[in-house]
Amino acid sequence: MSTYPSAPSGRVHSGPDGQRLIIERSFPAPIGDVWASLTEPDRVAHWYGSIEGELHPGSTIMVTMSAEDGAPAEPMQIIECEPPTRFLVETAGMGEPWRLELELAESDGITTMTFTHRLPDDLSAVDLGPGWEFYADRHHAAFHGNAMPDWDADRYQELLGNHYA
Repeated sequence: MSTYPSAPSGRVHSGPDGQRLIIERSFPAPIGDVWASLTEPDRVAHWYGSIEGELHPGSTIMVTMSAEDGAPAEPMQIIECEPPTRFLVETAGMGEPWRLELELAESDGITTMTFTHRLPDDLSAVDLGPGWEFYADRHHAAFHGNAMPDWDADRYQELLGNHYA
């Protein structure tokens, strides 16, 4: 029996600049290892997709998501890259641009990854939360050497959608 989808770890924060979807996961590992799993192309390819380009502020990388059949390569502009604690990109999204941020913090041998997506006006956490939980599950599985979940939009929406409603 699959352990995925995992229990939802996301929440929605409302602020003056709109809503943010925030998903956290913790890893019993040094911050450098978690950072590498999120930024080294060979490791990212296992759970997210292929990356072409240099990871530094101002550069544009091309990303092809591997879990979604036929997904085209998409450009992501790197806004900030502060190893091993912060990574901020902007991508075309589905209408208005998406700002995606990863922050890492280590305490007592546990590294916490915080993913933040500033939600566009035309989409909600109900629309996007289950999909980002899926990728967080894939990252978690790849990091720990476990079998990764396959994308089943209906299952993720059914089991996690109400969490974001």
